[in-house]
Amino acid sequence: MTQPAKRNQKDQIGCHIKRQVWILLILIILAWLLDIVWLRSDLLIVQGVALGAVLSFATQMIFTLFVFRHTGFRAREHIVRQLYRGQAVKWVLTAFGFALIFILIKPLSAPALFAGFIVMQMSYNWMLVRLN
Repeated sequence: MTQPAKRNQKDQIGCHIKRQVWILLILIILAWLLDIVWLRSDLLIVQGVALGAVLSFATQMIFTLFVFRHTGFRAREHIVRQLYRGQAVKWVLTAFGFALIFILIKPLSAPALFAGFIVMQMSYNWMLVRLN
């Protein structure tokens, strides 16, 4: 006897995206507390962390929109194409976003910018491990 196919994980992914928003907010609050209490650097750390984290979050959401637009067995080839397209768009927007931030935002703490970006990327990887 065969079993029905598993449902797609859109509901679980939506729940994890909401958690990512909370992680983003907590990361910005922690950076703000660190900046005010310990470093006292005119909120440069908060600005850098927030910009890096928001850039990472925005590009990940665009990738998610590309990938999870279509579902089902018949759409498998289209899903794979969208996966490649979404990843390419994510990389281009990430590079463009970093370039725009470095050009427009002065003064800027580059280590804080990259730290915010990396922490959000690590939280996505943690989310994917928990999803499987």
